[in-house]
Order: sequence, then C-alpha cells, then structure tokens
Amino acid sequence: MCFDFRLLLPPFTRVLAERYSDPMKLRAFGNTDLVVSEYGLGCARIGGIFQGDSASFLRLFAAAHDQGINFFDTADMYSQGESETLLGQAFRKRRDSVIIASKAGYCLPTRRRFAARIKPLLRPLIRALKIRRAQLPQGARGALSQDFSPTYLRRAVDASLRRLRTDYLDLFQLHSVPLDVVQRGDWLPVLQDLQRSGKIRYYGVSCDVREAGLESLKYPGVSSIQCVLSLLEQGNASELIPRAQEQQVAIIARECLANGLLIKEASEVDLRGYCSSDEEALTRGQVLKELRQQAADAGISLATMALKYTSELSGVSVTLLGARSVAQLQSLLQHQPR
Repeated sequence: MCFDFRLLLPPFTRVLAERYSDPMKLRAFGNTDLVVSEYGLGCARIGGIFQGDSASFLRLFAAAHDQGINFFDTADMYSQGESETLLGQAFRKRRDSVIIASKAGYCLPTRRRFAARIKPLLRPLIRALKIRRAQLPQGARGALSQDFSPTYLRRAVDASLRRLRTDYLDLFQLHSVPLDVVQRGDWLPVLQDLQRSGKIRYYGVSCDVREAGLESLKYPGVSSIQCVLSLLEQGNASELIPRAQEQQVAIIARECLANGLLIKEASEVDLRGYCSSDEEALTRGQVLKELRQQAADAGISLATMALKYTSELSGVSVTLLGARSVAQLQSLLQHQPR
C-alpha cells in the first residue's frame, strides 16, 4: 500500500498526487479514484465551546495541508456542526486540493442544539469561570440518539454541504452504525440516489463493532470502512481488514494511539480512567509495559511504533490523527515512521 503509483494515475489525478511529496505517502483509496495521504486529520475536537478560537483551528487546517495531509474526516455532530463549518471555511477556495469525509446518523439533543446557537456567549463565560468539559453533569449535555432513516440521511447530507460550503462530499459515512441497521439496508437506496445526484462521490460505514463492518461488505457499493485499530486494539486486523482488502474496500483506521495511551509517558497515564475494572487496568498496564520495551529495543518511541503498525498494515488506506492545535499536530508527525 506504500508504493509510489503516481505514474500509473490518470493525468487529472496525478496533478493532485504530485502536489504532495515525501515524507507524506499517498495511497489508493480502495477501488475508488481517490488518492489519499497516508495520514488524515480527525476533526472530532475541532470547534466547541471548550476548545480554542476559530483562528487557531484554521491555522491547524493550513498546517496539516502544508504537511501533505489531504484527507479530513469530520461529522455533522462534531461540535454541533462547527467542525464542518470551520473545515468549509478553511478550504472554500481550494476545495479540489482536499478530500472531505463526513458522517451522519447521530441526532443532537435539544440542549446541544441550543448551545450551538449561543456559543459566542458561552465561550467567554466558560473561560472566565474556568469550567472544563468533564465538570459538566451528563444531564446538562443531553442524551444522543440515532436516526438512519432515508429522510434523515438526505436532510443531514444537505445540511453538511451547507456548512462545508461545497457541492459534494468525497465520502459520506454512516456514523457508528449498529449491526441491525446495516442488516436492514434501508439506507442503501438513499445513498445511491445521493451518489447519482452528485452530492456524494462515495459512501461507507464508520463502525464501532466488527460485525457491522463485516456485514457492510455484503453491499457492493460500500467503498470504505472506518474502524478502531491500534497496538492495543488489534481485533479488526485479523478478519475485517483482510476481508475488506480482498474486496478492494478502503480502511480508515482511527484511535491509532489508543486515545493517548500509546503516546503518553507511563507516569502520565491513569489506566483506571481508561478501563472498566481494576483487572482490565492491570492487564492493559502489563501490555503497555511490554510494548514500551519492544519500542526501546527497536530504538524508537512507542508512538512511532504505534503509527508504524497502523499505517503499514496491509489494507489500511489512511490513518487518522487527532489534533486540536498546530503544536499537537507537529508533535504527532514527529513520530511518523521514516
């Protein structure tokens, strides 16, 4: 997956590919005509009342693009739509230089929709009171629900296009779609229709459970599967990813650093906060100790070993990096395998 195939590309695609040079590799995206950077930017924490100002996120997008990243993964629910809005603002004048993947399926509760409308008022208040996200009671956030009905998906795509200031999505994904929804398949006709109309170029699924990803492979039109993959979570590498590769379905790997566990120093990690029991924390701690020793023996950082595992695994098209600032992105890219 890491070979340089640019000379084999059609001229219009080769122009895009040649804009990026090493160290950021380019890869085919399954059986589509998309050419993606080996690392993409995950935009889940872009925007929001607890994050930085808009200008800082625009600088992050520019820095990512300058580093050769052309794949940006967002969703309509991220920061109540602000993630899409900022992404659209950043690339409205160079839309053809990036690949935008978005997702839908979650419904924001009334409280979060209201908060989205009054963000300009809430941000200075939260800063003044030094309130953190974790301090908010769950009831203040409201409970999320899901809707994958044809009507909802069509409406969600139109809303995403408005926020992103674009006429099309390169990739539209069902967001954390449950197995039973994939099995019903009533989402398929509307996505096919949106594809025929030009509003989406390709569609895929973002799954939380392996079974949903495997089930989605039964639909020939599915172009990609987004799933968890890391040194600590290798389950999808044994069946889902090889099956997808056989069918030329692209894999988008997320949580490659296990929510920070594979980049933080041992002294910085409170494993109990990541695990559901003391037993699980003990087991995971032992695995982390062994991985750190393996990295030390290889003369590289654990983060570098983690990125190497995910990005070089056969079948993976793009590995998502989560960053909220230019400094965070630069820190992550310093661990990029050479």
